[in-house]
Amino acid sequence: MTRVLIVDDQPAFRRQLRRLLTHAGLTVVGEAGSIAQAEALMLALQPDLAVVDVMLPGSSGIEGTRRLRALAPDLRVIVVSAHRDRADLFQAAAREAGAEAFVAKDDLSIDLARGWADAMSFPRPQQEEETP
Repeated sequence: MTRVLIVDDQPAFRRQLRRLLTHAGLTVVGEAGSIAQAEALMLALQPDLAVVDVMLPGSSGIEGTRRLRALAPDLRVIVVSAHRDRADLFQAAAREAGAEAFVAKDDLSIDLARGWADAMSFPRPQQEEETP
């Protein structure tokens, strides 16, 4: 079972996302309204996946992705945002920070979430190291 931590400062969105993820077969183990709260929960909850909003108080979801992955290098992160108009910028920044993907909040769906659950049952591909 895929264990998910939701990181978003909007309680209404967290509730909706929790319902979507649960319906898709994922287990939401916790919610945080900021990266600092998420960091405090990481050790106790040990999520497999974090769904992190770009716009958060204190530290952005992009910087937060780096911080969360520093605490748990195997953590998979999906960065989300309501700002579809900046999708290209956010996608590039999210990948650079170590996120698996960027998804506009309007594009979140049961099928997409099921794909996250399915992907969790397979090991992540290892990056090949370049030889000089």
